[in-house]
Amino acid sequence: MLNVILNEIRGCFRSGTTLFFSILFPSLCTFFLGTLLENIEVSDDPVGELNIAYCVEDGGYSADPFEEFILSLEKENVLTAEKVSADELENAAEKYSAAVKLSGSEITIYNGSNAVQNRTVKALIDGYDQTAAAYMTVALSDPRALAGIELSEDSFVQPHDFGRNRTMMDYYAVAMTVVIIFFGSCIAGVTSYSSEYADSTILRLNAAPISKTVVYFGKIVGYLPLVLVQVGTVMIVSTLFFGAHFCATFAENLLLFVMFVCSSLAALAVGVMFNLVFPKMQPWAVLMPILWVMLFYSGAFQKDMLIKGVSGYFPPRIILDAAFDLTSFSRTERAVSVIVWSLVIFAALIIIGCIKVNSRRKNA
Repeated sequence: MLNVILNEIRGCFRSGTTLFFSILFPSLCTFFLGTLLENIEVSDDPVGELNIAYCVEDGGYSADPFEEFILSLEKENVLTAEKVSADELENAAEKYSAAVKLSGSEITIYNGSNAVQNRTVKALIDGYDQTAAAYMTVALSDPRALAGIELSEDSFVQPHDFGRNRTMMDYYAVAMTVVIIFFGSCIAGVTSYSSEYADSTILRLNAAPISKTVVYFGKIVGYLPLVLVQVGTVMIVSTLFFGAHFCATFAENLLLFVMFVCSSLAALAVGVMFNLVFPKMQPWAVLMPILWVMLFYSGAFQKDMLIKGVSGYFPPRIILDAAFDLTSFSRTERAVSVIVWSLVIFAALIIIGCIKVNSRRKNA
């Protein structure tokens, strides 16, 4: 097996195409996208001065809490608010950042011209709406539970920053590491046996005095150094040469590295399985378009390029969300979940692949 492993390692690091898409391409993309787009697509959007118009169409049970919420935001200098009539809402977008109307228990938001301020107003109103819904649920199920609730200053939401300014370089350092998981590991896996067919070495490999299982696992193990090198190189280059930031602590950075490596192993196993099912198919012609579409519409190359209701199920988007949860908020739950599922996928596909290899009829 050792000879097979060494042969695969040499093959990986001798392939110019593999090295380009595994190491050079993501590093260059991190630099150029992070540098060129910083002034165009900023990582943190300033909200600016927020002024809204609000209207209460009737005086139902929800009117007083709603108006009290709006006035509390004004008191805390979050925004400035002006109460208007329903007729004045038609032209509110020209004068205010946004407008909000309460009709019974239904809240309608009229967006202004500033997309960032529109999202801010929606977030504020969504917070109120969810809190009100929770209150009504408790009030209907157990009204006595509300009697003993006392709010203190510590119960309120407090502002908090990340301790440093986030840049687009930080974003693309993470995004390009995700890119190499698929362009590097997945493509490497999908060429594991097709290269043998292309070089006409598959017959010699099948006739070798070692079992197919040994050859199979030798190929898998031979790709592990490439996985470690490609993830580690992009993370180190982005940090030392481009000034990107990943996580705040060494332990979190280690967890992030492990998550990327495990994701790469899962992508490698998917590529190998694809190659075993379609051994003579050109992987570049089939797999590359699929990978480009998934990565592009997962926000890897442009953070707002998403398909609503679809992108969230793409593997690159799942990994990106877990990485940003860890790097920005130090939340480890998603990262641990990605690690577990990646290892499960890797183990399952490797076992299935081993069965597939041994089920083939040995060529003459």
